[in-house]
Amino acid sequence: MCFPRFCRLWLALLCLFCAATVLRAEPAEGVTAVRLGAGERMLLDGSLSHPAWQRAPVWSRFVEKDPRHGAVPPQSTQVQVLFDEEAVWVGITAFDDRPERIRDVPVRHDGVNRTQDFVVVYVDPIGTRRSAQFFRVSAAGSQADGLHTAADDSEDFAPDFDWDAAVQRRADGWTAVLRLPFASLRFAEGLQQPWRFMVARRLPREQFHLVTSVLIPRDAASFIHTLQPLQGVQLPQRHGFLTLRPSLTLRRSGERAEGVPKIAANDVEPTLDLKWRPQAELVVDATLNPDFSQVALDVPQLAGNSRFALFFPEKRPFFFESADLLRSPTEAFYTRSFTAPRWGLRGTWRGPEWAGSVLTVDDRGGGEVLLPGAYGTAVARQPASRALAARVRRDEGGLQWGGVLAARRYADDGGDNLVLGPDLGLQIDRAWRLRGQWLASRTSAWDDDHDGRLRRGAAIDSHRLFVKAQRQVDDGESSISVDDVGENFRHDGGFVNQAGSRSLSVFHSHGWRQIGPFNEFFLNLQVDQVRDRVSGDVVREMVRPGFWSSGARNLEWWLELHLHSRLRPAAGRPLLAERFIASGLVMTPAEWFPLIDANVSVGRLADAVAGEVRPGLRLNLSGKLRPLRALELEPSLQTAWLRDGGRRSYSETASQLLAVWHFDAQHNLRAIVQRRALDRVAAVEAAAERGRTRTASLTYTWRRSSGTVLYLGASRAQEAPGQRSSEAFVKLQLDVDEARRGLF
Repeated sequence: MCFPRFCRLWLALLCLFCAATVLRAEPAEGVTAVRLGAGERMLLDGSLSHPAWQRAPVWSRFVEKDPRHGAVPPQSTQVQVLFDEEAVWVGITAFDDRPERIRDVPVRHDGVNRTQDFVVVYVDPIGTRRSAQFFRVSAAGSQADGLHTAADDSEDFAPDFDWDAAVQRRADGWTAVLRLPFASLRFAEGLQQPWRFMVARRLPREQFHLVTSVLIPRDAASFIHTLQPLQGVQLPQRHGFLTLRPSLTLRRSGERAEGVPKIAANDVEPTLDLKWRPQAELVVDATLNPDFSQVALDVPQLAGNSRFALFFPEKRPFFFESADLLRSPTEAFYTRSFTAPRWGLRGTWRGPEWAGSVLTVDDRGGGEVLLPGAYGTAVARQPASRALAARVRRDEGGLQWGGVLAARRYADDGGDNLVLGPDLGLQIDRAWRLRGQWLASRTSAWDDDHDGRLRRGAAIDSHRLFVKAQRQVDDGESSISVDDVGENFRHDGGFVNQAGSRSLSVFHSHGWRQIGPFNEFFLNLQVDQVRDRVSGDVVREMVRPGFWSSGARNLEWWLELHLHSRLRPAAGRPLLAERFIASGLVMTPAEWFPLIDANVSVGRLADAVAGEVRPGLRLNLSGKLRPLRALELEPSLQTAWLRDGGRRSYSETASQLLAVWHFDAQHNLRAIVQRRALDRVAAVEAAAERGRTRTASLTYTWRRSSGTVLYLGASRAQEAPGQRSSEAFVKLQLDVDEARRGLF
């Protein structure tokens, strides 16, 4: 592989770095933690009545972030911090002069969102403000947790940490106590930088207020860039740990096809998950025969009018440890590409300057390998494979640089795929940020016979170059990005659904606040162009002016005009000129109807399969309903159709209804019903299609903690007329330490 283009880019970025002023956060006054006495024992009941809380300093200087930035909050909040040899204790008092307005309905784990009263604690024990663990607890005692990554300012709820919380109602509001074990906090030894910390509180009333314990400037590099110091915490004498979580799944499955005798099978599947922390900075994860059963289902998506593969989020715990380290300017790691691991081993190092993760997986295969092209994504059957993936990152003030390596070898002489390259993130000044990544690939796994099977062939080199410059100021945002993907670029451990293309994207917005009925109102312009690298032909071209606004009742409303939108469905085909309007709405109509999320596109839309432009509509609609305090309903509907003359030439629907009955904070019963339907009329370029699938599942969950969980479930699916499958299972996951202490 040759690297001259990358070398020129790297030198240019280094010169830019040398000339730039690196952004550093303004110092913030810290919160002080107090050690519990040797004989003091805390009871986790949500109360702050223990005498130790009287010694803990009170931090009450909260400030509103939304909707009135910098204003005095509508209600007062206080935070105090204690610690002992095992954990950090955070006590929060959420005052409310009208406690009857507190929204405190229970939700399932990780379902705590802005439609409920909640408090959240952000902790960055490394102190670099590159990432922070967050822990949410609602006024009903429901919990959510995850990682906030500064590089793309995103929250990931997938990671689950071992922690506990309890709440208690009072006449003047409510209190919450969070117990965060040192074993769950990712700190390092011998650090000169203080721990970083922030508490935020959500108050959903007529306006949906967000208040924080430290001011977050509108033009801050990220939401966690101004975390305040957490002073006084002393690490315990021993902070290594070993966690063993065996699980056992008993499953009975059956399949029935028309004209074929029913096939039934009984399976007993033992699993072991291990987490070992030999020293503060190093965490080792291992898994044997992981089983995910029907515990979580993917939300169905429309795929009948797209030539490109769809992205699905990760739901499997083994891949969650320090998930932020696998994030890079491109989707350089896509762990859903591992279909059925036999075993996996992972080591993660996180220090004040260096951080990295190495992952190896032995996969049984059985899924699909993406074969990206300029006009669509082909697929091949995924054979068994072994994979190695590594990511290293170094933080130097406003400069973050690192690299990735991913190697995959397929069984049965199916060939190899190797990807490696550096990446860079640079905060040039308070407004400007630059991110870039260059990846080189070498692939010998090809579907040369187009029979869906990978075979070893000649090794072919290719590359991918991604660069994005972004400017964020108080009243707007601008960005420009370039993505150059070589014709034969493959990344079988990442998500790449288009290759052989050059993409240019330009975005600019300018906004106003507290204007008329809106809290915020932004005028936007998005321009995108994608070209075929070989022919130079336009694959996709769009100019999208529009606006985005927010207001009372959790309102977000946006609209885009697609007056110049062109799509080429295949090489050598003419461009299809679309003209349509797209709009979206998010709001909270009532307490019993906490969320509606809808977006629609209507006008002349492209039929990517038939190669025509036709009148049509795309609609995505989802909601959250609370008809009863214990009943949580989440319906969702995605539908699309196109007309040819007086009839529908294409129609597709994907719907889901999720219902959860909460017996209490630890026990719930969840039902999911999904349906997909696709109809396409035969045309010159498109074959007739008709498909129907239905899936229903019922699962009872007892969640003693993130380590001890019991599932009882059953599911039934119909993939085609006369073809049905069913499954019933019992899965028990046990935390050995909890069992030893007799805590459940």
